[in-house]
Amino acid sequence: MFVNAVETIKEAIRPLHVIRRRFGDNAILPDIATLFFVNEMGYAITSKRVSSILNAANHAEQLLATYKQKKSELKHDEAYRFALKRLEKDLKMTSDTLIQIRYAFMGCAKGTVRIQCTPHPKYDLALLHFTTDGEYMYKGHVTFAHDAPKQGQTVCRLGFPMPEFKNFHFDQERDEITFNDIGSSGSSLFALDGTITRFLSDGDRTFAVETTNAGPVGLNGAPLFDAEGRVVGMQSGIGLMLLGADIKLESPNKEPFVDRGAMHLAVHTHPEVIKDFLRAHNVMYYEA
Repeated sequence: MFVNAVETIKEAIRPLHVIRRRFGDNAILPDIATLFFVNEMGYAITSKRVSSILNAANHAEQLLATYKQKKSELKHDEAYRFALKRLEKDLKMTSDTLIQIRYAFMGCAKGTVRIQCTPHPKYDLALLHFTTDGEYMYKGHVTFAHDAPKQGQTVCRLGFPMPEFKNFHFDQERDEITFNDIGSSGSSLFALDGTITRFLSDGDRTFAVETTNAGPVGLNGAPLFDAEGRVVGMQSGIGLMLLGADIKLESPNKEPFVDRGAMHLAVHTHPEVIKDFLRAHNVMYYEA
């Protein structure tokens, strides 16, 4: 059903590769997110999760630099270990503290690339603008549906749910994590269909489209599209609906018990929210 649609828009979809490192640990934690281009001029749409990654990377760099500087100023005497622990406490450094985050926008542009990220002030949406003295590496752009999405409509998402790339390592001499050219840098596109269940509204507007078949977190930022390949939303998160009715089940010893149950659903930023945001920033997009 979505074979032709996937072929139509897959060249506009790109992954963001992310690696993280925690304080006191050299293990590397890979992560991934999805973005898609809306025109030929380097403008792309993604989830606010991406903008939070960029901000967190800057914060981690500053925190680690502060820690290393203050650590180098400590006297190496009998009170050194106590002073080091106090420094870690003052800077709130724990085993959960991220001290390094590296990221790479894959297959977007080459040359000297600059990226401007503008998050939506309210909804889960961010606008990316890639500028370069080289050239863009993506070959297409998405087209938004002119008609509003409808309840019961079968739709699909296409993105990068799993961080399959292996091209990273810990440089012990420089005490940092980094990408390299040794391991595989690829990530597989993944298609996931679903049915539109309802629309979510707040006091201002309808802001989200809900569907069945919640996708992995890596699909956040992936386009939601119809059978013609027209975009009708962007995955922004996963919802959990607790079922109101009691579900009667039987345990192995035949004694009945009650489980209220739950349903995992996917939440997508509404296409009108996306288009309004693009217009507000004078970004051209296509519609059919």
